Amino acid sequence: MKKLFLIFSYLCALNALSQECNIVELIRSTGIDKYSDITYLSMKKHPELDDVKNYFFNTKDCKCFEGGSYFVGLKDMGAKNLIVNLQGGGACWSGFFECKEDVDIEEFESVEKDLHKPNTVLSWNTTFIPYCDGSNYMGDNTVDYDENGITDHSHWGIRHLSAGLNLAKSELEEPDKILITGCSAGGYGTFPAMLLARLKFPNARIYVLNESGPGMTDANKNGIWDLVRENWGMDEWLPNQFDEGQNSLLPLYSWMLGHDPLIKVAVFSSYHDAVLANEFLGITGTEFKNRLLKDSEIIQQEFPDRFKRFFIKEDSHCVEDYFYEIDGISYAEWVRHFVNDDTDWIDIME
Repeated sequence: MKKLFLIFSYLCALNALSQECNIVELIRSTGIDKYSDITYLSMKKHPELDDVKNYFFNTKDCKCFEGGSYFVGLKDMGAKNLIVNLQGGGACWSGFFECKEDVDIEEFESVEKDLHKPNTVLSWNTTFIPYCDGSNYMGDNTVDYDENGITDHSHWGIRHLSAGLNLAKSELEEPDKILITGCSAGGYGTFPAMLLARLKFPNARIYVLNESGPGMTDANKNGIWDLVRENWGMDEWLPNQFDEGQNSLLPLYSWMLGHDPLIKVAVFSSYHDAVLANEFLGITGTEFKNRLLKDSEIIQQEFPDRFKRFFIKEDSHCVEDYFYEIDGISYAEWVRHFVNDDTDWIDIME
């Protein structure tokens, strides 16, 4: 599959001066759509939310890190816009187990109420894709962590994303707009999710809202980047230009923005995110900030109208206050400007 991607990329480069490359075919050539046939096994109403249904999948297709059953929540408002909400919950790899390993049928998260503003009638359906794969939605592998000769843990994030988007495709009206959002592991999950969303909905406008999952790695300083790629099986779908020297997944946003005029990206982060830098990557807050600013600035300069940041001081993780203001603009307002294509959506750096 990597050879196919390289050949297709080469042909795209040859044709760049005469025509645009087909982003759907370019993504498909990575092999990320191998689970496009996953369908749900059964459906039940959410135990507490009357307007939400939970769709359960065969464990042969989808299961959690340690083998537990998996579901996707769906809130159908009869809308022409779709939220793809990705849950947070840590990460797991060889020698490091700090991830959410199961799901509960009572779980459901959405952000549709935060997207409304006065005199706006936009409404949103929601696909809630729970997190329990240990690989930030990026895995496509099974591993033998207890080294007894039997694979015992499943990093099936790509399957889970595929299941959620397959479900949205089959059960909901074709969306005009898609907001893909998540915090922490969910923020990291926006990278593969935007590729799969484009495959499923080739004509929709896609808005990626990444909260505290900006794709930072340890640049292999502690050997983590090699380890997670091997454990999670990321190379099975990751576009080939992400070689061993990459310090970040952020260039994948550049890749999509460069090939897909119907996508916009918004990133929230603190400058010294202690959870990511200290707990997961083993790097200093200063190193985290320097890389974050350097890598994101490259994208912002190249795509100033379609990539913007809301970066705050200190070392917090995820959004603690949606009404936090910088220069008179709250984070909630900034997000609404983003999804409503307002000219007030600007790059905000505290």
